[in-house]
Amino acid sequence: MREAFILGLVQGIAEWLPISSSGHLVVFQHLFGLKGGVSFDIFLHLSSLLVIIIFFRRDIVKVGRALFFFDRKSYEFNIGLYIIYGSIVTGVIGIFLSYYIERFAIMKVMPFTFLITSVLLFLSTRKSSGELDTKKALFIGLMQGLSLLPGVSRSGATISAAKIAGVKNEEAFRFSFLLAIPAILGAVILEVKEFQAIPVSYLLTGLFTSFFVGMISLYLLKNIVVKDKIYLFGFYTLTVAIVVAVL
Repeated sequence: MREAFILGLVQGIAEWLPISSSGHLVVFQHLFGLKGGVSFDIFLHLSSLLVIIIFFRRDIVKVGRALFFFDRKSYEFNIGLYIIYGSIVTGVIGIFLSYYIERFAIMKVMPFTFLITSVLLFLSTRKSSGELDTKKALFIGLMQGLSLLPGVSRSGATISAAKIAGVKNEEAFRFSFLLAIPAILGAVILEVKEFQAIPVSYLLTGLFTSFFVGMISLYLLKNIVVKDKIYLFGFYTLTVAIVVAVL
């Protein structure tokens, strides 16, 4: 139970803040011998998906309605297309990287991938006030695909990519997490075939911990992005990279 709580806590904090939940899980599992397993990871992903759906429920309904009624004149319809375009790029990269993920999920690689996150976060200081377009969506989808590497933060990579491309802060934040929905669903579908039975109490402890902490983290991240302070997390991931390299 304690192990499930710790892993859920790490997921709830690091999944949303731009510090890489997968990278932190690798480090915690290595240092403390924690082993959640694929089945546990599936439930953590479902918890993350639930947080996004609740947090962005109004945006999801608007985009879904615009796509369903093929309302080509609405901005939400374009957002829906950009999500599709970005998800295709993410999926292609994900298929390619899926054969190598285990090779990267080791402590020796973590300093380099955490460093990549730091560089992206530092580059996010660019002042941005533009809107999304197809090229920007493809670029953000590319960075989301690369964030499959443990240590490269998904939220950090996608929000930074959006800001580097000139997308305004609030739109960068919103698109980053709307784009995460297909990615998380895809990850669950790919992993579900490896699902194995584990104690219900263990699963629920991790799921609820991840959900409640994740909701708080997401609200916190929104305020940080809007205030243009996301780059500050780059100092944290840089510190983690140095500490892990020393270890």
